[in-house]
Amino acid sequence: MTISLIVINFGIFFAEPITSAIAPQPGQQPVAIAEWIIDAGNHHPNAYMLQFGEGIKPWQGVTAAFLHANLLHLIGNMLFLFVFGLIVEGKIGWWKFLLIYLGIALVWGLMLQVIVAILNPGLQVAALGASGVIFGLMAIAVIWAPLNNLEIVIVFQRFGNASHSVQPVDVPVVTLAGGYLLLDIVTSIFIVQGRYGFVPYTCVLHATGALLGAAIGLWMLRWKIVDCERFDIFSVWAGDHEKTQDQLDQESAAKTEKTLVQQGLDQIRQILDEGENPQLAYRAHVSMAEKYASWHLPEREFLTIIKQLCDQQRDRDAVLAMEEYLKANRLKQNQVRMKLASLLTGSMQLPGQALSTLLPIRYGDLSPKEQALYERIATEAKTSQAAGVVDLPLDDW
Repeated sequence: MTISLIVINFGIFFAEPITSAIAPQPGQQPVAIAEWIIDAGNHHPNAYMLQFGEGIKPWQGVTAAFLHANLLHLIGNMLFLFVFGLIVEGKIGWWKFLLIYLGIALVWGLMLQVIVAILNPGLQVAALGASGVIFGLMAIAVIWAPLNNLEIVIVFQRFGNASHSVQPVDVPVVTLAGGYLLLDIVTSIFIVQGRYGFVPYTCVLHATGALLGAAIGLWMLRWKIVDCERFDIFSVWAGDHEKTQDQLDQESAAKTEKTLVQQGLDQIRQILDEGENPQLAYRAHVSMAEKYASWHLPEREFLTIIKQLCDQQRDRDAVLAMEEYLKANRLKQNQVRMKLASLLTGSMQLPGQALSTLLPIRYGDLSPKEQALYERIATEAKTSQAAGVVDLPLDDW
């Protein structure tokens, strides 16, 4: 499609001089052809140029994109269309490329006519050429393939000397196209702020086309309409283009797990905030711990689960939760041990287990209030044993 568009542009440019050669005025064929090649813009019908001050005619953006002022204008545009058109078309195929090409031209023409009509309504000028669309393709190429190399040729000519040297150089798309885009955008800003108001000079035509192309390129990348194989500008910025597929898969899996872990934690917090079903929160924690190696229930949520289970007399679940807490060697070991020992001494009637649970506590590390609680639990457990309640320690916590 890129080659076809180039052929169409050349065909339209030379259509008039070819017609003149077929039906000539005597002796005027060479003159007519030469005038067209030098200044074809003066021969194009105004209705097909992008006109300003003649109303809103967005289709003129499309027709104007196939007209050129002279042969040098045509060759320059087609050279850039060849380079950047092949990059963009190579990513998405011919028919999507054609839609982008014509779509940029149509919206570009409409946008410029509307802006001029609002900001500079008295201006009456016309524009032509494919460069606005081509700058849109350049912006897309920068987003989709910034590191693709382009081979350019630099010719060094010494003044006053017939000799010259030719040097081929590989230049990344982001350097070549980015330089052109930045230059025209900056120049446009100064021109728009000038005393003549908004005038669609060449740099403005280029900059607006580039902005449209960038919007399309970002949109297609965001919605995965184009596959840049990790060489788009965002992947390059993140360094993903240098990673192996295994590394990317591991990072993706870790990112997915992180999201799921956070969702699980949010659900547990919601259950605890409601305060009606702490056993559901604890079972959700157990399930998350089995599924994800990175799962860690924060201290505050773990202690809240234990408290709510004890308050609602969910003894079995409370014991399981406190047992897990103690084995994980968390911060509030002494407090949870005494809470567990109190439960074992009271409703569960396991005084021996309660005393065994109290043994690892360093009595001197407790506050006076905690020491009093420790003494009360130990006394109750020993009293139960003296009354004939006998049990064997079930576990070493």
